[in-house]
Amino acid sequence: MIEEFIKYTDSYKKYGEMIDLKINHTFRVKDLCLEIAKSIGLTKEGEHLAELCGLLHDIGRFEQWKRYKSYKDLDTIDHGNLGVEVLRNNNFINKFSSDNYDTILKAVKYHNKYKVPNTLSDKNKLFVNITRDADKLDILYLVSKKTLGIKTEDSKMSKKVYNDLLNGKLIKKSDIKTKADQIAVRIGFIFDINYSVSYKIMKEKGYIDKIIDNQIEETNNEELKEQLLRLKEMSRKHIEVMIK
Repeated sequence: MIEEFIKYTDSYKKYGEMIDLKINHTFRVKDLCLEIAKSIGLTKEGEHLAELCGLLHDIGRFEQWKRYKSYKDLDTIDHGNLGVEVLRNNNFINKFSSDNYDTILKAVKYHNKYKVPNTLSDKNKLFVNITRDADKLDILYLVSKKTLGIKTEDSKMSKKVYNDLLNGKLIKKSDIKTKADQIAVRIGFIFDINYSVSYKIMKEKGYIDKIIDNQIEETNNEELKEQLLRLKEMSRKHIEVMIK
């Protein structure tokens, strides 16, 4: 399966280093999917399927960059939906799997959505949630090391976004009003994690603390610093509770 992925993505490398960013992200997500699958006791077949969902979750990103030179879904196209289109085109998915089509396509389609539909089968929901956790963990990793930067332009979080976060709510992209609200979106990932091992990884790597500390160091907005310090305490408590 990896050989087919490499063969496919090699044809996009001419479009620049942003393609490499997504290739590397993909392999880390694949490995995280396997780690989560093992932690919840899936069979070898289940572990393989989890890896496959991770490998293909961002398959739409390469065509997205080719077409738009952007990874911003709101300005271009939903990359989860595009990924399904790519896999269905000329039955491309057959190169990766001879079965489990529906589960793989659901994982690709819903890995980036605000919420997972209640109508999914238990099996599909399981692999969608594994993929979503793994994807969020690697995004937090990239933000924490500033590979994916957040420039607040010395703004503060808008009132609704900040209060929603303090009340344990996910942040909707439609509610984003300031540059600093982008930080809230990332911190809000802690309210959409499904497995204890994911929280353990988050704690061990210190992703949330690093993201917040980076922003406190970079901003001159004292109100934002106060918001971030309060959110740091809140996130630590929430992660501890979810690990237990």
